[in-house]
Parts: sequence; C-alpha cells; structure tokens
Amino acid sequence: MPRAFLAVLALLPALGGCFWGESEAHLFFQVSDANQALYADLLFPSDRAGAWTQAFEARAPLCGEPGDGSECQRTDLVDLKLVHRTSKVRGLLTQKGDLQITSHLDVGDAYAELSEDDWDSLSYLASPDYVYGVAGSGCTSDLGDDRAGVGNCLLDEYRENTQAYTALGEDLRLIVLINLPGEDDIRSTGCDEAPRSFASTDWQYPRTLFVNYNARGPIMLAGGQYAYGDSEELLPLPQCEIEVFAEVQLGTEDFHADWYGQGADPEDFTLDRYNELCDNTDCPDPILGTLVLEELTLPGEEGDARVRGRYHISFTSGSFAARDGKVVVIGEFETEIRRDRSGLDEPDRQLDLEEDDEEGV
Repeated sequence: MPRAFLAVLALLPALGGCFWGESEAHLFFQVSDANQALYADLLFPSDRAGAWTQAFEARAPLCGEPGDGSECQRTDLVDLKLVHRTSKVRGLLTQKGDLQITSHLDVGDAYAELSEDDWDSLSYLASPDYVYGVAGSGCTSDLGDDRAGVGNCLLDEYRENTQAYTALGEDLRLIVLINLPGEDDIRSTGCDEAPRSFASTDWQYPRTLFVNYNARGPIMLAGGQYAYGDSEELLPLPQCEIEVFAEVQLGTEDFHADWYGQGADPEDFTLDRYNELCDNTDCPDPILGTLVLEELTLPGEEGDARVRGRYHISFTSGSFAARDGKVVVIGEFETEIRRDRSGLDEPDRQLDLEEDDEEGV
C-alpha cells in the first residue's frame, strides 16, 4: 500500500496575516469503514456521506486458500493522499526559546491540486496491485464478486463531484515544535548537565532530530540503538532529551506524533545508516520519526533568521486511534523566524452580545 508524503496541518477559520515561508509534502490519511464517517466535512462534504458509506461498507477480508499460510487482507482500508503545497508557513520563537513551525493548508486547495491533473495523482487507488484497486461494475455491496474496490469507488466519486471537494474550506494544520537547548530544559532533574544557552552554530547541519511526542523510556533496540515508547511503566523522558514535538490538527481531530522508531524495523532505524547515505547535499528521505534540520539561523545572530528542514513522521489520532486513525508524512519546509506575533491577524472571535440577547427574547 503506498505510504505517505505529508505535511502536517489543521482546521480553524481561515487565518489572515503575514506568512514567511513555504512547505511542500504529500500526506496520506488512513481511512476505513470504521472511521470514514468521522471525516465528514473534513475530507469529504457531508452531502457526499452516502457515497463514502457505500464505498467502504460491507467489505469482507480477502483470504487465500486454507492452509496456504497467507494472511487475510483488509479490503476496506486505504491511504488517502492529499498534496500539501503552501506558502502559509510561520516560524516563531516561543517564550521558552523553542522554535515552532506551523503550516496551514485549506483542504479544498489540496483537492484542487489533485483535480488539476484529473485526479491522476490518485491513480494508485485503481491499481490492480492492491485489493482496493480491484475493477468492477459498481460500488454497491449487492454486486458481490463484481463489486469494484473501495479505491476505484473513491476515484470515481472525486471525478464525478470535483466541485464539491474543491469547495471544502477547512484548515489543515501541521505544528512542529523543535526543542532548542535552553533554560527551560534544566527544570527537569534529569537535565542538570544540559546546556543553559544555545546558538545555531552549536550544531552542524544537516542535523537529524528525533520526534518523540509524549515519549517515555528509553528502550534498547537491536544494535545498541534507543527508542522511546509510551508505556506507563516507563518514566517520562527528561525535557532535554525531547528533540521535536509534532501534531496534525484537522477540525476537532488531533493527531499526535508517534514516538520515533515506533513500528520501524530496528535494523533500518539507525542514524548511522542514514548518515552514511547523506553527503550534506543529497540526503535520502528522513528515516521514520525524525526531522532533519538543513539550515538554522536564529533572530539576533549574523545573517537572515530562517530555518529549513525535512521530516518523516507518523501520527495517531487521539480520539479514534483504535479505528485506524493514522497519518504519515514526508515533507519539507523553509521559513523566516520571528520572535513575536506582530503582523499576524487572528480569526475574528468578537461576539455581538446585544444582538444575541435580542434574538433570544
């Protein structure tokens, strides 16, 4: 099943104001019969809910012959691609001296990007190499063996109702917080020896940082590598060992980054292997659970304050993770860095209380 190029984002009213950078990536939401209804008005308009239900419902697993040792495959599961290409990116230093990078993308704009090539970027949905790409005469469950795969059904739905999808106006937001060494780190008793100040020149670039949201640990992996899990039996990770927090927001749904290395082959998940392939000019895609900083100059230092980097992150939904609520991202960003929020227009949340009182009378 194709995996994800993603750049992470969220739903709010559309934000105005100044943006200072660019981000480009592809994202795949893991969608199934169990969770598709939760994406109404987020990944599809509510008036198309019937078509989505029909596409996913009543799809039995595909199993091989008894005794052949093959595992059954789910036929109601697909990684749904959205293109994330946006110039609505901000880089800010927080009050704690950490670096927050936020990217915004309207969901409708993402669909418009796909529709420009007649949804050809979603052609994998009709690939016979995958169970969701099986061809058939229709999408209703009463067709039996002649029913098309869920991928074919979604592709037909997009092509026949393009305008409805490109009109979606929700804001998909990716938030990445890079924990720069500083005073705040020493509040953790496990960080007594951590640096109390930081300059961009303290690091060499490219620098690979671990994404370890809500991490606990450490856990020893094969080859002497460490990973951090979320077991309640483990102590929380010291603040100075947390390198990157990340979150995807889509409407009311929050997707939190998995701890680095989760689900990865320990033999593949090593920084040494990555660095062997990286010659500072043509690095491969970041390994799962990492962010690679390629450039960093902070405000007040010599040169233009900006940051440039790439990431490969897996996320799990906080509310419907048990129902396949996963997102995977491989993306890149470049933005200026500011110290304050001057020039940012927030959504208008002013309420006319007098008018509300009159309506309630």
